[in-house]
Amino acid sequence: MDFDLSRLKHIYTRYGTIMLGNIFIKFGSYGNDIRLKIYHGISMSESVPQIMRQTGLFHGSYDSSAAVDGLFHDIGRFAQYFLTGNLQDYNLEKDFGLKDHGRLGEQVVEEFDYYFSEYFPILKAVIGNHTCIYRSEYNCDLSKIPPIFQEYSLEEIMKKGCFLDYLIGSKIKLVQEADNFELIQNVVSKRWIPTISSEKKDFITREAWELFCNNQPLMISEMRKNNCWSINSGVLLRFGLIPQKAQLRSTLEVLLEQGYLKKMYEMIVSDDPLIMEGYKYATLLVQNMIQLSEAIITKQSRDEAVQLTKKMWK
Repeated sequence: MDFDLSRLKHIYTRYGTIMLGNIFIKFGSYGNDIRLKIYHGISMSESVPQIMRQTGLFHGSYDSSAAVDGLFHDIGRFAQYFLTGNLQDYNLEKDFGLKDHGRLGEQVVEEFDYYFSEYFPILKAVIGNHTCIYRSEYNCDLSKIPPIFQEYSLEEIMKKGCFLDYLIGSKIKLVQEADNFELIQNVVSKRWIPTISSEKKDFITREAWELFCNNQPLMISEMRKNNCWSINSGVLLRFGLIPQKAQLRSTLEVLLEQGYLKKMYEMIVSDDPLIMEGYKYATLLVQNMIQLSEAIITKQSRDEAVQLTKKMWK
């Protein structure tokens, strides 16, 4: 399935530019974060297909659709800022009943549905679930996706239908993977430099630190409700858990080889010793995940999965 990517990038950029103008009219300014969103979408249209190809798990026909997924995944961010004046999903849920900017993006992308024809339901699901998978049938492990995606084109999978939920789930995971990786690259390239106040009230809370050490997710919205959120807790969520979200061995290896984790933590301004502990923990976690991937994904298990999937396809 081929898309006119240059035209879609133009449409996306034009929409973002118009929304930035509306935001400026409404608020008199807009933060650097929202200006970066146009660039982020264009960049993701390149990084999502790149990460997809690194996996070796997909037929070549998925490439252009992966670019579309990356380009439009954050389109709800512009409307979010226009509605709330910030990029906090907590405010979006509190004031408008929308779980996050992905769910808002589902509504926004309706304006462009005629550009995607039969692919639109998939794109809409990817946009709506890229921050958090809300439908259980979309949950999947990229390393265990059906090998059928290597042998059959996107059009064939869509026509067959029986693997559609798994396809959507894998596309959501690819976008999440690329999004996490881009975040680190933006920090390392100094497009965005996080600063953390060292005032005592902003130290990482004990609740957040315990969740982190126990390899459990930190939900900022829930932490706010329970009054145990701080700026540092948010940074720990955003950076410390990136290695836990990363599923692809190639991405994990790059994180270590390029020294991204080290560079990232060196750029954080903080007197809080827990930040450096978080860096050590995250680095060790990446190393362990690479070793585990070698042990779990063997040639024999892949061959068995291929044979099983072929039987399912027939």
